[in-house]
Amino acid sequence: MSESAFAQFFTDTQAKVTLRSRLEGQFLVKGVPFPPSIAPTRQGSLQALETKTSSDWPESVRMDPSTAIVACERIKQIFLQELGLTDQWKGLIEIEIDFYPKGVQRPITLSHRLMNDGLHTQMKVADEVTPHRFVQALTQVLLLEMANRSINQKQMTDVPLWMIEGMTQLIMKRSGPALFPTPGQPKTFSVIAASPVKEAKARLRTLVKPPDFDYLANPGPETMTGVNWMIFQDASLVLTCELLNQPNGRANYYQTLVSFKKFLNWQLAFLQAWSSQFETLIDVEKWWALVMVLSQKESGLNAWSLTQSLEKLDQILAEASVTTIYQINQRKKPSTVHLQQIAENWTPNVQTYFFERVAAQLKAFELVAEPRVSDLAKRYRITILDYIRQPRLYVFFGKDAPSRTDLKLLKKRFNYLDRERNGLWQAASKTPSEKPFYEK
Repeated sequence: MSESAFAQFFTDTQAKVTLRSRLEGQFLVKGVPFPPSIAPTRQGSLQALETKTSSDWPESVRMDPSTAIVACERIKQIFLQELGLTDQWKGLIEIEIDFYPKGVQRPITLSHRLMNDGLHTQMKVADEVTPHRFVQALTQVLLLEMANRSINQKQMTDVPLWMIEGMTQLIMKRSGPALFPTPGQPKTFSVIAASPVKEAKARLRTLVKPPDFDYLANPGPETMTGVNWMIFQDASLVLTCELLNQPNGRANYYQTLVSFKKFLNWQLAFLQAWSSQFETLIDVEKWWALVMVLSQKESGLNAWSLTQSLEKLDQILAEASVTTIYQINQRKKPSTVHLQQIAENWTPNVQTYFFERVAAQLKAFELVAEPRVSDLAKRYRITILDYIRQPRLYVFFGKDAPSRTDLKLLKKRFNYLDRERNGLWQAASKTPSEKPFYEK
């Protein structure tokens, strides 16, 4: 933009126009239109604060009333389509676009008023914004408007962050960068039909410990930045899509929204809406854990690297968090306990309980570990099961115990497998380490 054109544009910032959306008129956008001679491209100059969803998205977009009104209509179109709803809005959404010097980022601010006919929102946006933040803000407003439509409501209800971010990511996946119109480009817009969770699940598969439901339900300040925020975005998207794909998922999702005003916390509203599938939050946690396990099987077998797999195998076998409860007269403290020590020193009943737990962990681990580590984990598991299933010798006090020969053979097998595990660690040390997805 030339200095003269910029000066003219700056002096005209008071000449704001107001546009009303043509889709039922819910959006009212005020701002200064870009003169045709200096109409910008979609690409802006800001550095995004949030991690981009895809490299296809620009770092920032320039906004004027015509660009904003089209983007709002498209976001709402996808939002209603994903929920299988018709447009029955009640609350007006007013958007004011303010001019700021080039390269200066301003936050999007939201203010709400609960009126007799619904929730009215005023949204202030800079003329240059990051795509994710704009979509997230408008998605939050659409969810809030839908959750606050009761005429008898006296206090505004809120929406949990995982719903906001999950729907935001879903809309961005369905739209692509074409969500924001570019001057000179066709005005037609089509929704992307490809799976919106494929990439998110692939990234989550690389985690040694996938996020549990509590991570999504109760995010802390540490969740909002860096790698933790990227994980939260992916997990929220997967959770949203999995819920919508359940039987009556869309209807239950909508019922969750409109039930928020009846309860003090969103968890109770969620359980009421999904009562046919979940009785308690423990059921939800179990279901989500199963979703994470099944996602490991979706073209993602052996998804972990060699180093990641060996670290997890060491964790399972060493059981660093186990407390040596058999030390009766000593202060209890966590200590590393090796399989050979368990076989040598622990009582048969405790051995059986512990070995069965380790075998179960190894079986689940085999699905995602690197092929060589997966094969090694399987042989550890078979060795353990062969040992605990063999007949015991009858000894004093009515307790069963293995023979010294059995113990000697077991320790010999464990030592052999340990040497093989050390060999894989040496191979891993010579392999260039690949940065995890969430650090790329």
